Parts: sequence; C-alpha cells; structure tokens
Amino acid sequence: MRKMLICISSLALVSVPAAAFAQSAGGMAMPAPNVQPMTGTSSQNYVAWAADSDMYEMQSSKLALAKAKNKATKDFAREMIADHMKTTRALMAALPKTEPRIAKPGKMLSEPNAAKIAALKDAPADSFDALYMQQQAEAHKTAYALHKGYAMDGQDPALRQVATSAVPIIEKHMAHLQGIPGAM
Repeated sequence: MRKMLICISSLALVSVPAAAFAQSAGGMAMPAPNVQPMTGTSSQNYVAWAADSDMYEMQSSKLALAKAKNKATKDFAREMIADHMKTTRALMAALPKTEPRIAKPGKMLSEPNAAKIAALKDAPADSFDALYMQQQAEAHKTAYALHKGYAMDGQDPALRQVATSAVPIIEKHMAHLQGIPGAM
C-alpha cells in the first residue's frame, strides 16, 4: 500500500496542459488544475486513499491552528478542517451503498502522511507556515488526481458520486492556495 501511495503522489505532481475549464463551487469558471487525473483506481484503494487524504488534511490543519503565525494560514486551516470533515462524512455515508460492500478504512495515517505530520510537528516556528502551505499544495494535487480520476472512471456509483462532489471542493482549495503568498 505504501508503494501505491508514493505512486499516487508522484503521479499527481506530473503536470499536463489544461485547456478545459471547471466550474467552482460558487459557479465561477476557473482553470482546471494542471494535474493529470489518476484513472483505473479500484474502489477499495479509492476509499483507503481518500480517507487517508482527509485524515492528513484534518490533522495537519489542527496543527496549523496551534502553530501557524500567519492569519491567512490559520484561516485556510479552518477551511480545511470544515471541508474535509464534510468529505469524510460523504465517503463514510457511501460505504454501505457500495457493491460489493467496502469496509470502513483504518484510522491510521499512511507512512508518507504520518511523516508529513511529524515534519510539521518538528518544524521551527518561523518556517511552519511555509512548510504547511507547501504540504497543502502537494496534498491537494494528489487529492485532485485521485478524486477526478475516480469521478471519471470509478466502478462504484456511490463512490463515483463522492469523488464527483469532492472535485469542486479540492479545486476551491487549490484556488485559495494560489491566493496565499508562498503557498504554491
């Protein structure tokens, strides 16, 4: 599983030209992220990776509320906690509808995401904000690739709906990151 998560991170960092435009949650057109959707993901892997992504977002953002110096960083962290709680609830609500049934994922972070949390905990106060924002930019590219890919070709209809509704949330987060100096 660790190799697969590393593969996801690597794939998400590969940029491709994006001429298409996406609809943001507010209805305003914005350029689609320059991230290749990761297609061909099994439903089981989609659930595990989406849950891991949400857990990382919430844990890292709780650290940001405690350690960040910049108001914009703390505001972003609050948005991450609220939005990723919603995406987690949507994912968990879809699990009983999956066919075949997919069990709830574990509550432990993957090794790569646990290492990111450890780095944030160890970060000196004067560099915490920059590290948090850099990690957020990377994590959202990975999440976009996962959710967009599953929304395109996922096998389970309930999970495909979860992925489809997560994409504009992630796009909103990526747009927000672009508006914070030093984030992207």
